[in-house]
Amino acid sequence: MKKVRYHEMLPYEIMERRAQFPAAFIGLGVLEWHSEHLAVGLDALKAEKLCELAAERSGGFAFPTLWYGEPRTADLMEVKHDRDGKIKGYMGLKAECFDPDYPGFGRNSEEQGQFYKELIFHLLVQMHTLEMRAVCLLCGHYPLHPLALEAVKRFNATFTGTKAFAGTELDYAGPSKEVGGDHAARWETSFLWYLRPDCVDMSVYLHRDKEPLVGILGEDPRNTASIQLGRKAVEVIVEGMVAKAKELMES
Repeated sequence: MKKVRYHEMLPYEIMERRAQFPAAFIGLGVLEWHSEHLAVGLDALKAEKLCELAAERSGGFAFPTLWYGEPRTADLMEVKHDRDGKIKGYMGLKAECFDPDYPGFGRNSEEQGQFYKELIFHLLVQMHTLEMRAVCLLCGHYPLHPLALEAVKRFNATFTGTKAFAGTELDYAGPSKEVGGDHAARWETSFLWYLRPDCVDMSVYLHRDKEPLVGILGEDPRNTASIQLGRKAVEVIVEGMVAKAKELMES
């Protein structure tokens, strides 16, 4: 299989590939609780693998995933969905460090959001300087989407020669019934189970099928998630990503 990761290519490999399809696929994610059976990096791991598959199918490039820089108040499970403290308790994390006003952040909520938008804008400018004609951002962590959209809007209004788009897997899949969204439930479990089975362990729930789940928003994955469901969804998402990249270049 030919290389698809831009950062692993030699100059002549980049030049050859870019001449055929100068499109960049970039995943955006965070480190966040995804219950006991999923890796904490699910959002970025999911986006990263999808971008690699889209690059492979289209002939474009998978650029390094952006893991850091998100607002620490952007709907992280540990921040906004852990009122009883079970997640932080399970992970051995200090509650005060997840307070939106925690002085260690160095920025308030609004400033954190502005910083992330500037970071995304800078990323897009970098793609422009590398002669990418299309940039598809995949927001594996859904709350990052509105921030990325603002950066994309500003970029598209400022630069010519490169067009950008930001979406979640749902945006790329369109109205397909094969794809859905949630948090660590039926859909995200199925996505990662297919894309990165080494990062899923359903055996942690062995003999615990009736216990309440911690930090899951959506259908109980213990009896609804499957590798097959993930495979079908991934096919639709990747096709949508490739189509969007072609559309951006044609525009």
